[in-house]
Amino acid sequence: MTKLHWLEVTEYVCLYASAVGTFVAAVTQQAVYAAAPLTVAMGLNVANRERLKNLNKQHQQSAIAQLDRLIDPLRQRLENFDRFTQNFSQTTQQQIQEIQRYQQEQTTDVVRQRLLQLDTFRQQLSRTFDQQLEPLRQHLAQLDAFTQQLGTTVEQQLEQLRQYFNQLDTYTQQLNTTTYQQFELLRQRLEQLEIFTKQWSQSTQQQTETFQRWEQLPNIDAINQRLQQLEAFTKQLHINIQQQIQPLKQSFEQLNENTAKHLEEFHYSIALLQTELQKLTSASSQLPTQTNKDFKFSLDSEAAKVFLPAVTSPLSQPTIIQKFHSLSTLQGHSHRVVSIAFTRDGQTLASGSHDRTIKIWHLISQEPRTISVSTKVNAVAFHPSGNILAAGTDDPNIKLWNVATKEEIGNLTGHQQKVYSVVFSPNGKILASGSQDKTIKLWYIQKRQETYTLTGHTDEVLCVAFSPDGKILASGSGDGDRTIKIWYLTQNKFLTLKEDSRSWGRIYAVAFSPDGKFLASASQDKIIRLWNVENGKEIRTFLGHTEEVYCLAFSPDGKILASGSQDKTVKLWKVETGDVVRTFTENQSAVYSVTFSPDGKKLATANENQTIMLLPCR
Repeated sequence: MTKLHWLEVTEYVCLYASAVGTFVAAVTQQAVYAAAPLTVAMGLNVANRERLKNLNKQHQQSAIAQLDRLIDPLRQRLENFDRFTQNFSQTTQQQIQEIQRYQQEQTTDVVRQRLLQLDTFRQQLSRTFDQQLEPLRQHLAQLDAFTQQLGTTVEQQLEQLRQYFNQLDTYTQQLNTTTYQQFELLRQRLEQLEIFTKQWSQSTQQQTETFQRWEQLPNIDAINQRLQQLEAFTKQLHINIQQQIQPLKQSFEQLNENTAKHLEEFHYSIALLQTELQKLTSASSQLPTQTNKDFKFSLDSEAAKVFLPAVTSPLSQPTIIQKFHSLSTLQGHSHRVVSIAFTRDGQTLASGSHDRTIKIWHLISQEPRTISVSTKVNAVAFHPSGNILAAGTDDPNIKLWNVATKEEIGNLTGHQQKVYSVVFSPNGKILASGSQDKTIKLWYIQKRQETYTLTGHTDEVLCVAFSPDGKILASGSGDGDRTIKIWYLTQNKFLTLKEDSRSWGRIYAVAFSPDGKFLASASQDKIIRLWNVENGKEIRTFLGHTEEVYCLAFSPDGKILASGSQDKTVKLWKVETGDVVRTFTENQSAVYSVTFSPDGKKLATANENQTIMLLPCR
């Protein structure tokens, strides 16, 4: 302990002794016991105050000295920094003065040279601009001339169109006149039949009265003879009536058939005219953005080869139109057909086949246009506008075509292996694709580039489907995964459906109901399942197929679910109960794809026997 501490301890001891002495003095009544310790304590206190003051002063001096020793190096460094700053400032000032002198010497010459260079460049730029502007002026003049020529051509074609409409009006009037005449003939024959019936009734009544009179006669043999004659007369009368009614029936059926045929021809002609008029209007609206060469190509190929035949063909060669109230078969592929898709207007159907072709069918004429592909086609899908067709093939690249011109307009690269499924979002901005490389890719159609890759399946992705609002995507995978995933795109999460999935096998197809509340799945285990999209719970199963179920489709009203199977049948199920409404067995081969027409009146199937069948649904 330091001296300071000893002094404090001694003082406290004396004070304690004074307190004890005071207590003893109070007890013994002797003041000396309190006075002596108190006097000693006061003396020590005075001595300790002085010594404490000296010790504090020494302690402060020691602390100041130690602080000085710590500050001295800093003070030296500050002095060195001040000297460096002063030197640096002097050097900088000298350099600035030298730069200012150099600038004063060089500024005038440099500015003069730069001005000369700028003037020379301006003259060269002016000459180059004039040279480039002259072809542009010539091109604009040619474009104006072509615009006038195109306007004249369009007017001529519109005049032809007006004449054709006049011909259609005349044809319609003739058709109405012919129909009226046939109905008038039918009415006359019916009147004749009614008169004949009345005559036969009167004759029968007369013979009945005669028979009644004969009953009163006693000659039984004569009565029997008259009865036999009456029976023979009745049979002959029946035969005569049938002979006279039969021509009326044939005439009436022929009248209905001719009328329906003429009306269908008329509707077909109107549809062709509307299509070509839209093409002509579209070509005219794009006039300011195309070159003269482009316009000549459009006019020569489209107007001369497409528009003019459409004007003349309906009257010169009437087309027999397929009626969809009965089964129809489209033939043309040379290998199995694995995918089909309708346009939104229901007038066009696309089919993809392993024969390395895509066919675009106009359902009224049933004449296909063919697009050749380098590998097997696994999936086709129409853009909502109907102008773009996407295809997934054994080639990892996804192809996009212009439907009207069959021109390839896009090649989406990103997958590493085969593409099994493609589907457009409802707004047409996004294309989703499922591949053998176990990924799902989302493509931005406008920029023709990949926007996102969904990973989560552990085996190839066989099918994908968008919900009606485009916010949810469903996918199904192969043997190594055996799961269905529901991807909530706006929430960046997914839900896996895998209850008892070990028995499912491959998930061949998934389809959303039109209201987006339900998801149907078809798998290798021959069972169709219906799921609640919100919580992923299984609602019911559809049992009836005897082989693997390859494809599914909801009807537009959501009440019917169609399925196609390896068992060569197509079944229509009632969604609410799971009961089979109807089974089609006409196909006689495996069914790989089914899709409803937008109006729900027919169902198209893609088949292993190289055909597409159109089945009636109503």
